[in-house]
Amino acid sequence: MDLPAALAPRAHSRPIIWTMGISRVSRAFAELAPGYAGQADFRIVDEGFETAARSINEAARQGLVDAVVAGGSNGAYLRQHVDVPVILIKVTGFDVMHALTTAKQLSSRLALVTHASTFPEAEAFKQAFGLDFPSHSYVTIEDAAARVKALKRAGLEVIVGPGLVSDLAEQQGLAGVFLYSSNSIRVALEDAIEAARLARIEQRRREYLNTVLSHLNEGVAAVDAEGRIQSLNPPMERLLGLRREQAIGQPLEQAAPAISLDGPLRHGQKELETIQKVRDKVLILNRIPILSGGELLGAVVTAQDAQAIQRVDRNLRTGAPARPSGTRYDLDDLLGSSGPMQRVRELARLYAGVSSTVLIEGESGTGKEVLAQGMHRASPRRDFPFVAINCAAFPEPLLESELFGYEEGAFTGARKGGKTGLFEAAHNGTLFLDEIGDMPQALQVRLLRVLQERQVLPVGALEPVAVNVRVVAATHRDLQAMVRAGAFRQDLFYRLNILRIAMPPLREREGDIDELAEELYARAQRRLGMTRPVRLPAFVRSLCANYAWPGNLREMENVLERVAVSHAGRKIGRKELELELEITVPELYGGTDEAAPADPDGAAFASLDEIARTSQAAHARRVLDACHGDRAAACRILGISPATLWRKLKEAPTGAP
Repeated sequence: MDLPAALAPRAHSRPIIWTMGISRVSRAFAELAPGYAGQADFRIVDEGFETAARSINEAARQGLVDAVVAGGSNGAYLRQHVDVPVILIKVTGFDVMHALTTAKQLSSRLALVTHASTFPEAEAFKQAFGLDFPSHSYVTIEDAAARVKALKRAGLEVIVGPGLVSDLAEQQGLAGVFLYSSNSIRVALEDAIEAARLARIEQRRREYLNTVLSHLNEGVAAVDAEGRIQSLNPPMERLLGLRREQAIGQPLEQAAPAISLDGPLRHGQKELETIQKVRDKVLILNRIPILSGGELLGAVVTAQDAQAIQRVDRNLRTGAPARPSGTRYDLDDLLGSSGPMQRVRELARLYAGVSSTVLIEGESGTGKEVLAQGMHRASPRRDFPFVAINCAAFPEPLLESELFGYEEGAFTGARKGGKTGLFEAAHNGTLFLDEIGDMPQALQVRLLRVLQERQVLPVGALEPVAVNVRVVAATHRDLQAMVRAGAFRQDLFYRLNILRIAMPPLREREGDIDELAEELYARAQRRLGMTRPVRLPAFVRSLCANYAWPGNLREMENVLERVAVSHAGRKIGRKELELELEITVPELYGGTDEAAPADPDGAAFASLDEIARTSQAAHARRVLDACHGDRAAACRILGISPATLWRKLKEAPTGAP
């Protein structure tokens, strides 16, 4: 059938209704349809059954029909074979009585033939007029034709029935009385207009919903109560490997056997955030029953690719608003006007302006972390996190998870949901690796890769995470000597030693002792809650100037806090204070005046523990050399673990045999 070019899909604001009929039904439609021209566009199609069904379905695919009106067996057939609403012309008792009255006027030898069922009104008519006429029903065209021929052979002259029966009666030379009244056809047309209007509203809602679903990254499928797919958005098509055209109407459990619907469809239970492997992909599924008035109508299944969720999670971690930097010190907190400290501050301000890795060397207590924090606060990264970790404070497995993080289930005892590593936590900021010389060699390899690639691979993860982190490392060890001894990787040393700052010990900061002692003494008093701080006694400043301070600033801070407890806030004379300080801070009195006993070579005597450690370390080094560097063989000979061997080698003095 040629479709009219004027009827473009959805080009009309009014519904498009096809009226399907043969002969008399078509004529009735043609007479009544113009009365509804303002409410709908009508197309009268003189076709029936299979031919009509093909035409309707083709038009429906192009959006050229919203509803169909038909009668009798033709309408019943179309209802089973087309995808649009079919409105049947309903025969009323009035129609039956009116048609029989018309037939009686033609002849008393009449019969009533209707589709599918007979009408009780016919019996009332028989009694009212004293007539005895047969009433028959038919299902198919063949049934109707055979019935009309049989009635003719029986001598009947008038047959009352739908358009098909009326036409068949006239073809056999009998009188045919059309059963449908104008009112019944008019009601059918009005019902069709309303059905088409509602269908269009539903279609617009469906199109709106499908548009929304198509723009979701999450896969969505809706099924009916039997589990047949009713809707499928593009992401779900990709996840399940299905095409929507082929999947609609197919059971979901058949299209995707891995997805069970027992919970929502058979037990009415929600199944949220379940993990399921489908087509070599790990999906996060939600299965939710659809209920209305306690009746189960179907279910909705949503699916997300687990890897996509992990990527989003990482993006949230690394792209989250910056946390407070977590720093307390500026470069101005590096007190001292000596030449070495002025050079340190100058270098720190210069290095703060770039993102290159910095290596800070210096004895314990010289203020390496204060320097690192000050550089961070003077840098463009000041508004982003400053994260610090002491590499000597954690065993190797724990240090690895702290630095790089891990995925959920990466190892026994792993936290649910995994853990963000410090590299990710410091994104866009600074990561301070204190005591880098104590980092196990296995982790040195991983650290080197992060510094080279600027990517972190959490423990148990498959995809690396890009990070933008400035690394500042610090150590009190001689890393070059450790490289020569094989205790520190040479390539990592070169990667760390791009910018270098050496923190001078207090003994090399001539002229800074008095200034530092006075400031640290004032800070100690504030920590102790003393509201009226006093100056450090002159004789104590003299003692401080004559002490070597092997523990540097950290030791000075602790010593002066002890002095503050004894002196500040108390009325005590110098003699009494000196006697008390000789007990509480003996190092100030014996550190320079009284030398420890020495051996004949002039070196200070070592403790037995120190001698034992040095001897064991030297022996371990000799065994390792004899094994040509094979650490596993050396461990078997020494009867120790690889970790213990590594620790012993660290205790060996530089140049030990």
